[in-house]
Amino acid sequence: MVPVNSENFPLPVNKLDQRRPLVRPVVTNLKANDLVVVIIAVFGLVTAAWAMTGGWSQISGGWSNGWRAAASLTGLYTSLCGMVGLMLSARIKTIERAIGLDHLFIWHRIAGDTMGLLLAVHIFTSIPAEMPVRGGFINTVLDFTGREPYMALTAIGSAIVVVVVVLSLKDIRNKVSYETWYFVHLTVYFGLAASFSHQITLGSMLSNDRYVRVVWVATSAAIFSTALFGRWWKVFGSVSRPLHIQAINKETDDTFSMLLGGRNILRLRGDAGQFVMIRLLVAGQWWKTNPYSLSAVPTTAGLRVTIKDRGDASSATRLLRVGNRVAVEGPYGVTTPEIFDTGRPLFIAGGVGVTPVCALLQRLPINSRPTVLLRARHENEVAHLAEIRALANRCGGEVLVLTGRTAALKGKDPFSAKSLLRTVPDLASRVVLVCGPTSLMFAARKGVHEAGVSKSDIHMEMPWW
Repeated sequence: MVPVNSENFPLPVNKLDQRRPLVRPVVTNLKANDLVVVIIAVFGLVTAAWAMTGGWSQISGGWSNGWRAAASLTGLYTSLCGMVGLMLSARIKTIERAIGLDHLFIWHRIAGDTMGLLLAVHIFTSIPAEMPVRGGFINTVLDFTGREPYMALTAIGSAIVVVVVVLSLKDIRNKVSYETWYFVHLTVYFGLAASFSHQITLGSMLSNDRYVRVVWVATSAAIFSTALFGRWWKVFGSVSRPLHIQAINKETDDTFSMLLGGRNILRLRGDAGQFVMIRLLVAGQWWKTNPYSLSAVPTTAGLRVTIKDRGDASSATRLLRVGNRVAVEGPYGVTTPEIFDTGRPLFIAGGVGVTPVCALLQRLPINSRPTVLLRARHENEVAHLAEIRALANRCGGEVLVLTGRTAALKGKDPFSAKSLLRTVPDLASRVVLVCGPTSLMFAARKGVHEAGVSKSDIHMEMPWW
């Protein structure tokens, strides 16, 4: 790594402030509840169409028809969950700004898990539904795995979906390499497409009603195209118009900053508190993306990210040199300065979680009087500490650094409601941003909520990995 002295590194307190901020992300009135209502409404409409095209009458038509009705409905629900999952992964800007990429990924995982469960139920109910007309269990299985037109492709697609869902279960995903999980996960596009054909030929609702069939096919094609081309167009755009590393600076023993800039930065919109997905365009790393928070307000001078060496991806980042190309997607995130509105800010951060704090402090008004509560074993582990103190002082605020091992701390839990109220007596009236390691975030969120802060005034990026 090429060393760069902090004196000539373009920190936001000097050079970056001489450039204009990037265009800020568009504010949307869409809320998470709006998306939930839309999803429920779509499931309701599909259920109604299923009932009106013979599904409801099948329930009372004997056990075989009952199985067939269940198979038909669970098949439709499986496809809907797949389409919802695809839409959530497409990173549509308006939806991301309303909900946050963290929640989109979490909802995407829930949709995928639900799809896998419904697929299992669909297969389980389809076999007894068809056994009476196909000559028993063996013939039904043979028909469903290749003898029936389109079913061989469907069987392969279903198997792929099952593998992807199983590998994405948290306990299993933690035991396989990222490379394995990532490339297997990409095959879900083929799995869903391969399974689609049998819906038209064998699905009772779609094969019996031309209008419903046309609407279903058109909607499915639109969603699949949006997810496939929308998502990968962003990847292509970031790779074809990369940024360049303009400076590298060591912050602590295991933390360093990079300034990413160049003419392509003008294509981005961003604000303090957001993060970017970075793809290193070097041998062996070009296909990996990792999230890093902005540690300064993004400007035309560049994006500053601060990276802690805590794994293979960040270790590989340390091998970069000034001038290397980097593909950047984003910025993403909803914890922008607007979350504080007129409330007095409280930041609780630890580890590399101090980076969005540093950026947000630059955007706070002079009289905002923020309190910054930092957790670390030693002060020299806190990146940008002097900068954070200077920025908080500019806003009339204060910085408190809680150091030492947790086991040695008085009261043991620094984020209990009692401890937090002792440190911040007016905590209940604050707007709180929590960032850092997962254990810190959940402990702090629990503590501030028990201390009287409403859930709507507690902000954090949920871990999705």
